[in-house]
Amino acid sequence: MSIRSLANKGSALVFSNRCSRHSKKASNYTNRAISSLRSAKSKKDINQKLDYIIEGMSNLSYAVKEVSDSVTPVARMNMVSALLSENIGELLNAQTEEIRGGSRR
Repeated sequence: MSIRSLANKGSALVFSNRCSRHSKKASNYTNRAISSLRSAKSKKDINQKLDYIIEGMSNLSYAVKEVSDSVTPVARMNMVSALLSENIGELLNAQTEEIRGGSRR
């Protein structure tokens, strides 16, 4: 396995873990929102109903925020992959040329 491959996989793993954490949080908030909104549906008292609706909407906004926060690690992962691919590729090509030049002597 090349250095480039290890670096790409290492950074991908780190950013993947960040995305997974945000995804799990978003799912938890979404499930809480569903529960709150279902509870609101069954309540007769208007004040209780509104409290559950507000709680549900709040949880939905947190879920959207978590999904939004997961975009940054994906973008960084793509950027790191592109930079590593370009920079390490150039370094490896230069090193290969040095080796070839040294073996000809």
